[in-house]
Amino acid sequence: MKVKAARTDKGWLDRKLANPKFRKGFEEESQKLAIGDQLTRLRQEAGLTQAQVAQRAKTTASAISRYENAEYDRYELRTLQRIVRACGGRLDIILESGPKAYHAA
Repeated sequence: MKVKAARTDKGWLDRKLANPKFRKGFEEESQKLAIGDQLTRLRQEAGLTQAQVAQRAKTTASAISRYENAEYDRYELRTLQRIVRACGGRLDIILESGPKAYHAA
C-alpha cells in the first residue's frame, strides 16, 4: 500500500497573501483566533474554569466564553486585562509597522 505524503504546498497561501485585501482579512482572522486561543490556554494553564475566571474578573462566564471564541471581534482592553490578570498572566500589546501592522499577544 502506497502512503501519500502530506501536501505542503505553501505556494497557494503565498499567492493568496500577495493580494492585499486577502492578506488583511487573513491577518484579522488570525489575530482573533490567536486572542481566543491564548485566553483559553492561559485559563487552562492556571487550572481555572470559565466561571472561576469570571468571578475573579468580575464578569460573567458567558463573557469569558465569548472572549475565548475565535469568532468574537469586539474585545475591550479593560476586560482583556481583567481576564488575563484573573488567570495570573500579563497582557502585552505590540504594534509593528510593515505587513503585520497589528499583533496582539
